[in-house]
Parts: sequence; structure tokens; C-alpha cells
Amino acid sequence: MQSGRCPRKRCAIGVKNGLQIVFVTLPKPLDPPPPVEIEPLMFFDDAPPLPLPPPPVRKTAARTTNKWERGWDVVPLVVNGNGEMERWRSVGKGEFSSLKEAYEACGPFESLAEYLAVFGCILLDTLYLLVAKRVEVIASLPFGGMIQRVLSTEWVPLRIPDSVPLCLLSADRRRLGEFQQYSYERGYYYSDDFDLCYPFPFSPPAAAGAAPTLYCNWSEHLQQPFRSHDLSEACSVLLRGFAEEAVVKLKDASSLHMLLLGRQNNLNPGPRYLGRGLNGNNAAGNDHFYEYILWKPNKDDSISFARHTILRGTIPVHWSTQIHRTMAEPSMVFSPNREEVLRGCDAYFEFVFRQLTMLINYDMGSVLLDAAPKLRCMSLLRQNPQNGEGVLARHFLAAVRKSDAVVRRLFHDAKLDLVHLDWLNLVKDYGVDMVAKTFWESTWEFLAPQENEALATVGMLHSDGSVTRRCCQRRFLRVNCADSLDRTNLGCFFTCFQASISMLRSLEIELDHFVDQRPLPPLQGQDDDSQCGLASFSMEGNKMTMDKLFVSTWYEARNPALCPVAVGRALSELYVHNGDVVAQLYTSSAAMHSNLLRNICGLKYTAHNAVIATQRRFENVFEDRSKFRSLELLLGRNKDIHFPSMSQIFLTRPVPLQYWSCAVVALGVPLSVSSFDLAEAVQQALKEIFFLTLPSDNGTSNSSFARGFCISLAEDEAASHKEFLTAVGQVTFEQPPSMAEDDGAVLQYNERVAVIEFDHNRFDMSHVQRFLRARETLQVLNYSVVLAPYAYPIQETDGNSAGFVKKAAISLRSGLKNFVRGLNS
Repeated sequence: MQSGRCPRKRCAIGVKNGLQIVFVTLPKPLDPPPPVEIEPLMFFDDAPPLPLPPPPVRKTAARTTNKWERGWDVVPLVVNGNGEMERWRSVGKGEFSSLKEAYEACGPFESLAEYLAVFGCILLDTLYLLVAKRVEVIASLPFGGMIQRVLSTEWVPLRIPDSVPLCLLSADRRRLGEFQQYSYERGYYYSDDFDLCYPFPFSPPAAAGAAPTLYCNWSEHLQQPFRSHDLSEACSVLLRGFAEEAVVKLKDASSLHMLLLGRQNNLNPGPRYLGRGLNGNNAAGNDHFYEYILWKPNKDDSISFARHTILRGTIPVHWSTQIHRTMAEPSMVFSPNREEVLRGCDAYFEFVFRQLTMLINYDMGSVLLDAAPKLRCMSLLRQNPQNGEGVLARHFLAAVRKSDAVVRRLFHDAKLDLVHLDWLNLVKDYGVDMVAKTFWESTWEFLAPQENEALATVGMLHSDGSVTRRCCQRRFLRVNCADSLDRTNLGCFFTCFQASISMLRSLEIELDHFVDQRPLPPLQGQDDDSQCGLASFSMEGNKMTMDKLFVSTWYEARNPALCPVAVGRALSELYVHNGDVVAQLYTSSAAMHSNLLRNICGLKYTAHNAVIATQRRFENVFEDRSKFRSLELLLGRNKDIHFPSMSQIFLTRPVPLQYWSCAVVALGVPLSVSSFDLAEAVQQALKEIFFLTLPSDNGTSNSSFARGFCISLAEDEAASHKEFLTAVGQVTFEQPPSMAEDDGAVLQYNERVAVIEFDHNRFDMSHVQRFLRARETLQVLNYSVVLAPYAYPIQETDGNSAGFVKKAAISLRSGLKNFVRGLNS
């Protein structure tokens, strides 16, 4: 009997008589609402008053709305000739109650492999299905949910029936091999129980538009082949970043759950040197949205929680990196035109403030006109005038000043400011104890200027799914260094450490309630001197002071009577792991400066910073391009750049070889033309050519051919191309690294195409040829597009395809491109 939990294995692939059958699990749909019975009409002299409408019910995801509560169905799928996933009904039954029942009905198989999750598929030279081979549970969620970390993934190739092999150059075949071997792991996670794209407690907003769009679904493009057949629930949502839980014991035998959840948005996905600062679409690299959550169950089956939100990311300005011949630290290169450096910074901060406004609306349960978020940027850059970071710090100050004027104009009572704290030089001169004290002074003067200021969103999650919130966080920090890695990780730890004191007070947990009362160790083997301190200055130049409600020094933080030492010890371990995961994602190395945190929680020290820095430079110079390609393909971006010889016609819509004669290609489709516009033009042309109105779909044809034809229009990738150009332009070399001649991707002009496939049950080759003779060009709105027979270069049996590539390039690109340009000029 099925329980209300998600099945452990959500996917299997069986091969029967050469046919690949993909078995996926979908939650059973809810029963439709009962039909409304219409009462017979009755007439009154005085109409009775209408009954009051029932009070609105807040729709949130919780125990009573668990999508797995009704169980699940196992659905067999196959790939059709157009590269889409569709239900397989050859066994007379389309749904089964378990994988075992499905195997018995659909088997026997020549081979069978089971997987823990499926994230979707991508069309390249064939269809590739992304599955999770190994996962681990890393966090438990209220009411029985869980978050799972991906430990290993695999791209499983699925054959497209009756398709012919694409003609590909050797470089593209090598890249395909690298793509198939890449595994998305460690820094990737998912939950099949809750929608982690929403802030905690992961429930849909009470009001439309009252939830931030975090752009954290890294598998969204992979789900498209499933959506067209209403199968998107088969796919798990893949997130990138860090997620992990720690559980701290209380003296009353209960537990406090600590969850650190970081989501990297996918708007600037490049690794280190390809993803620094702003890209072509004003998105910052290594940009993460973090939630630090404390929650505990109550005796009445409710959950009390407190959530502190913190942001991190690279400096939102433009600069590039020059790699030297030696292993010296790469140089930062800035344009002499300051406006070029600052270009887009105000658009970035506008985006951030819209997200924070929607977060406040989400917490308040309504769309507020006076959300008034306030944001402080904590810059931990070095201030040396001769150092590249010093120049970057000055540009950052100018960017914040420019953006603050825009933010104040667009958001009522909002505020943006900046504080510089030279972490590395101050640690060198004064020690980390004093720098931590100064950091706290700089942050808490802003986060808690008054005693009643909410440092966190605090509330209660009830078993019926409703959420009661007592207060809402409106002030936020964005912590950063040059790459938003090691120093940023320390800054986020010290922020959450202090926030824990206020959050525990909100949850009514006293400091002496924890089982672990061992004092924390000193940061550098010595006690703090609480009588001296450093000054940190904000953008306005004001001296900071520390509120007495919080600890002022690490000497106080070590004291169990003043600070929750058990929480601090567990939090430091979470941030050790967080630092390593984020560094691995961005630089393919462990985190630096993490021994400070390892000392607090008692973990073994890691390698010296110089060793890690050397490893980073090697990985970033030689491996970043391949890593960037795998990330872009995960997001479905720039296939034509990464595989320049791969046919755009095939990528738009594969057509079985026997039906090529029933398909045509529209070349040079303007970006302003939609698939609906094309469909209207094709239908009008068919009426004029054949003097008939197409019969309505009588159910004998596939539903996608309801109008007698199906149109697939290539996506507009102008924005993705712009992002790519900005990313590759951020790195220069004194001496380029040795690599294969064809290792660099080349951006070339490709026309936007559309594939028009006619229903082969209604049209044959003679109809399509007559259509092409009558319409060499098709008028769509005020444009003309060229029509040509469906074809793409195919691989010869001996593997020699150069002639096909050359012929295709001449006929479908050079000649028609000039012709279309002439028509539309």
C-alpha cells in the first residue's frame, strides 16, 4: 500500500525489442470538484438576499496538500519521432500502481536500470535524459518532507525513432563526449515533497504576485519535452547551491532544527573567470539567495520557525581578468570609461529590490505598497590603492551611489548603502577577533537599529497548511568579496551567528535549554580584549556602535550564559561545508580561510590557502570552458555556439526520415514573429492554394496536428548569445593555454528557423511539393520568410561528412540568407 511519501525510485529505463521505455512516477491527481447542481428557477416578489461567499482559504503546501498523499501512478513513456516524450499505450494500460506491476505488464526486458530521480531531457544529436544515480538525504522538513543532495548524475541517450545520424565535425563529437561524462553533483539538490523555489515554508503565496522569482530551477529547460504532454510532474526540480541541516538537542528531549539553504540563480551561470561581475543581461555572477532557518515542533502538532535571509554575490560592475604566464594572482582589468564599468549596476539593484519587495509581500500574505526593503552591502575587499581589489572597491562605491538614487525613486522609503571592511588586511594587522567585533558593529547597527526591529521572519506553520507570521524581516545584508567565496562565507557565518540570538529569543528557547554547554574555542588561540576596537565606516562615514542585546566580542560569544554555543558550533560546521560546496561550484576547489570555522566546530584543518589558490588557477584556466559548456547545456542555452556543426533545423524539430517530404522549413523568421503568426499565414496559404478549408480534427490525427500541420519555432537566443559574449570577453591571457585547435566555441550568425510539419494522414508529398511551388516565400505579418524542403546534413556510413556540411552551408545559409535580407530590407 502506498504511503503519503514520495517513492524512493522515481524512474526506470527498460529496453524491450530495441525499444527504450522510460517509467516515471507521477502523483495521483486530486479528485475533480463535485458538479454543481442547478436548482430549478423560483420566482419571488422580493428576491431573497444572496448568501455570503465563503471566506477565502489560503492555499499553501503542507501536510493536507501533500501531492503524494493520494499515492502515485507509474507511467510508461517512449520517445516519438519528433523527439518528445509521450505515453506508451501498447500494453492496453497507461498507468500502473508500482514499478513492479509496470515491469510485469511491459516486460520482459533485455536490460533494466532504475534511477532515484529524473530531471528532464535535452535534444542534441539525440535525446538525453538526465537522471540521478546516487543521492543522500541532507535535511528533514516539517511534516515529513526532505531535501536530497545529488551525488551522481548520468545523461542517458534515448534513440529518436526513424531519425538519421546528424553530420557533426570531430570537435563537436568530442564535446558531446565531454557533455555525457559530466556529472552535476554535491552542489545540486532537490525535494519531491516541497517546492523549494518558494521561500520557507515553501508554500504558494496567499496573493498572486506575492512571491519572489528566484530563478533557481536549473532543470526548467529540461522539463519542456514533458510539459507538452502534461508530464512535468514526473521531473524533479534541480537546484544549485547549498542545503544542509543540523539538529541540536534540548534538555527537554526535543530538538531544534537548523537549516541553511542557499539557491544560486541561473542568470549568470559562468564559473569563476567567466562569471565575475555583471554579464550582458545585468546579472551578477555567483549570486546566491540564502535562508538560515530555525524550526522546532510544538506539542499541538504545529511548527514554530524563524528565518533570516541574507544575500551574496560578486561585485555588480563590469571588469575582466588577465591571466599571467606565471602562477601569480591574475590582474583585474577595468575600462577607462567609468560609465562602461558601472553599466547595468542600477538595473541589477532594481532587480534585487523587486525580489526583496516580493519576499516581504510573501511573508505578509499580501501585496504591500510600502514594503520598503532596506539593503546594506558589506564589502570585504582589500583597500590597497595599488591592488586590483582597491580599484574594484572604488567602483563598487560609485555603483551603490548611482543605484541608490534609482532605488529611492522606484521604491518608497527603500534604502541602499555600502560598508567597506578590509577583512584580510585588518586580520593581518589586528587579528580576527577584532575584525569579527568590527564586522558585528558594522552590521548590527543596520540590521537592528531599534530594539523592536525584526531580524528575522518569525511564525508558525500549522498542520492544516496555514501559516501565522508574527513579524517580518525588512532589513537585509548582501555580503561579498571579489569572488563572493571565502571571506564572504566568513561574513555570512558571523551574521547568522548573531542572528541566532534574536531568533532563539523569538522561538522562546532559553540559552540554558541546550544540552551542549561547552564554551566555544577562541578564534586564534587567544582571548578577546573587549576594551579596544576598530572603526568601520559606512557610505556616509558614520561610526558604528553595538547594541547591548547582542554579543560584542568573540570573548562574549564563547560564554554559554551569553550565547547559544551549541548553535554556534553547529552553525560553524554548516558554513564549513557551505564554503567548500560553493567554492567547488565556482572554482573547482575547496574553500580558503575555512580553518577558522573548522577550529570552532572541531573539524580537521584543510590545506594551506596558497595550495588551494594554485589549484584554483589551474582549474579555472584549463577546465572552465568545458564546465561552462556543461552548465549552459543544462540550461538549454547556446547549443549553436557549443556545437556549431549541429543542424539548427534538427534542433528545432526532428522529423522521421519517411516524413521529410511532408515537412518544410521557414528560414529567416524575424524575432517579432510568433508561432501563432506563422500558423495563421500557413493556414491562409493552404486555403488559397488548395481552395479548401482544412477539416477540423476528427480525432484520427495527433492533437498537435489539429490544424492539419504543426509548427516548431526556434527559440530566441539573442539574450543567451549576449551573455556568452560577455562571459568569454572577461578573460584574457598573456600566453593562451595550450588546447586543441577547435577547443574554443565560435559565435556565428544563424538565422531563426521554423519547421512546418504537415499531418501525413491528410497530406502527402505531392501536396507539399505543390505548396512549395506556389509559395517560395511566405508572407507573415509584414515580413517574407523563405520556404525550403525539410533536410539537414546527415552522417555517411563511412563517417565522411565534409561534403554534406559544405553543401548544406551553401544552400541553406549563404544564398537564402542574402535573399531574405533583401526581401526584408
